Amino acid sequence: MSVPRGTHACMTDTTYDEWLAIIDELAERLDPRERLACLYGLMAPLLNRVEREDEELSDDPVLSTPDAVRDLRKAAAGEPVDVDAVYEQLTEVGLCYSEDQDPERHLVSQSAYAAAAWLQLLARRKLRATAYLEGDDEDPVPPYAPSAFTRIVDLLAWTRSDQIYFHWEDAIAYPEDCDLPAAIRELRAMHVEISGFGRERYSCDLSSPAE
Repeated sequence: MSVPRGTHACMTDTTYDEWLAIIDELAERLDPRERLACLYGLMAPLLNRVEREDEELSDDPVLSTPDAVRDLRKAAAGEPVDVDAVYEQLTEVGLCYSEDQDPERHLVSQSAYAAAAWLQLLARRKLRATAYLEGDDEDPVPPYAPSAFTRIVDLLAWTRSDQIYFHWEDAIAYPEDCDLPAAIRELRAMHVEISGFGRERYSCDLSSPAE
């Protein structure tokens, strides 16, 4: 399909929140299994960052962090795993690493939280979070985007551009503290990836894993 003249110029002027709305509309054209597969593809490169972490975060972990990531990959392939145990470890990584001042550990935290949110979409139910978050109804990803899909995309835009998460309005107000254009470039890149996924209709087996 040909691109209308001037479209590229208009797209480069699109704001962060407009990109989220565009991506949300695009994702709605995919069926639920395709949305999960597509979202996993957007997130997958970040999993290596989490898998490298082997620090023990609790006295009696059900899974190590590397094992949790490996089981997440199995779940994405349609294999049965203990999704509650995986989610619990990922949210523990997300929480513990978010409290560190090291920016690299914040990126690990954001990657783990994105993976946890994706797993909850796959399971189609509320999963067991780390005990430190018991009673806390907060989503593992920022709640500002228009849908569960784009809330993960919102976090991925900052994580994929190697930045600590900023709400886009804060990013506009404090440009010296972040690189909003870099996050927007990631949204544009993810839009291209989602568009390609929708055209190709890649086949995948993303059944809900055994509980």
